[in-house]
Amino acid sequence: MRKILITGMAILLVLVMLAACSSNKDEGSQAASPAGSNSASPDAKEQITLKFASWSISEEATKGALEEMAKQFTELHPNVKIEFVGIPFGDIKQQTFVMASSGNAPDIIQTFTASFPTYAASDIVIPLDDLLGQDYINDLLPSYKQDYTYNGKLMGVPWAPSPYVLYWNKELFKKAGLPDRAPQTYDEMLQFAAAISKLKTDSGEQIYGLGEATEKLPINGMIALRNIYSFNGSVFGADGKVNVNTPEVIETFKYYQKIVKDGLSPQGAKLKDLRNLFSIGRLGMYADGYYGRKVFQNLSGKGEAFDATWGAALIPTNKTNESVSIGEAHGLVVSKDSKHPEMAVEFIKFLTDEKMISLYHDNSDVMSARKSIGALPAFNASELDKTLNAQLQHVKPLPANNQGLEQAYLEIAEAVQKVTVAGESPENAAAELDSKLKQIMK
Repeated sequence: MRKILITGMAILLVLVMLAACSSNKDEGSQAASPAGSNSASPDAKEQITLKFASWSISEEATKGALEEMAKQFTELHPNVKIEFVGIPFGDIKQQTFVMASSGNAPDIIQTFTASFPTYAASDIVIPLDDLLGQDYINDLLPSYKQDYTYNGKLMGVPWAPSPYVLYWNKELFKKAGLPDRAPQTYDEMLQFAAAISKLKTDSGEQIYGLGEATEKLPINGMIALRNIYSFNGSVFGADGKVNVNTPEVIETFKYYQKIVKDGLSPQGAKLKDLRNLFSIGRLGMYADGYYGRKVFQNLSGKGEAFDATWGAALIPTNKTNESVSIGEAHGLVVSKDSKHPEMAVEFIKFLTDEKMISLYHDNSDVMSARKSIGALPAFNASELDKTLNAQLQHVKPLPANNQGLEQAYLEIAEAVQKVTVAGESPENAAAELDSKLKQIMK
């Protein structure tokens, strides 16, 4: 009997221990339960600090809006603190990868379409499909959803999207005797650019008719796709394999070569150079995102009064007989090092909801990648809003994310630089680029 009693107590003790282990395990799982299952407060009692690496928090034009968004989020989630990690745009990828190498990457990282492929193909960020939920993902504009997808998984959120539209200087058009409207075709755009390029400033400085970014930078290679698409070209052939040694890509390079050779566009320009030239009345036309208005106001020194100087229009039609543009977006990714990925995603959903993206829109003309928000009257109130939204309907997706895509963008930019600066023939540049991309984008 005594032996039976001891055996029974032992079994009971084991069951109690197993129950205790099970309880502890459940508690641990609860701490990591998805925010989406209780979006109001995933872990209301736990004190959480979310580190958010961002360049926008360091820029005067957007700093206030981001701080206000963080403030409103922490009012809803008193147990959460948002700690911004300000890193310049040009350094953020390198610095966050260094942080990740020591297991200390910020919870949320701001990224950009041209550098996103490197994050997506790395092992330092996590897929967001389950954390965001299918309803949220289905609300994203298809081209932006594709641009932030890798291997079938959504690896980032397009936070502040914008298509490239054509900005044109009304005063320069008038001085050049041109009609008070933007060009409607590429041929007309070149014709208008030639007329504007004959003008000089009061101090005799050159005025350019049309600006294209040709400096060797990944973003400029990505931007070049807008022109390649407009010439009905692609990075891929009909068989889905890389093929840029095509008449369409060669014709695109001839376009770049012509506008620089004829003095219509400055040589070796960065996008910020074009913004500056446009703001001081030395550039007639160039393509940019939503950032234009605020940048022009600041750089011109004229504030809102400068708004009357320029207009925004759809990218002129070319070989496809329709306006073709590309989209870009300041995106957000969640690092693998985050101890609170559910709350990080909760914050991302908050930043992209109607109230917060409206706040950002009012501050900086930011658009929304969410179909349900972009269609609201507030996002279609101004002429710039209407143009941006209309162009969003004519955005062609970028190539599928690939671990070599950012390098591919750099090689495209180098090819453009070769034909505009070194005078290399467009045919040779296309052939060399084709060989490189076939190695890079295997």
